[in-house]
Amino acid sequence: MDLFIKFRADIQKVSALFVLLLLSACAGPRPLEEMVLAKVAIKAAQDVGSVSIAPGYWYKAEENYRKGLESLKGNYNYDAKEFFVQAKIYAEKAENSTRLKKFNSGENYP
Repeated sequence: MDLFIKFRADIQKVSALFVLLLLSACAGPRPLEEMVLAKVAIKAAQDVGSVSIAPGYWYKAEENYRKGLESLKGNYNYDAKEFFVQAKIYAEKAENSTRLKKFNSGENYP
């Protein structure tokens, strides 16, 4: 009987360790670099006027950044990373589209 109690205690310790490792592995590293890069790309797009000239890309960038922040608050770091990467991509597309439209219209010509 004493052996059974020891065995049960060992199983509980191993199970607790397994659950702890499993839960800590789910969070992953915080995507701070991706968040900063997305924010800088959004700021650059805003500075050239993408809000009014390329609103589709701008909206997608803002929406993905917002979802990334929400995921980060919920400790869904892998999802947050993907949202921040998508926000950066859309912000860069918005900036490039805005610059191209301004160049083609003759605005901001050097």
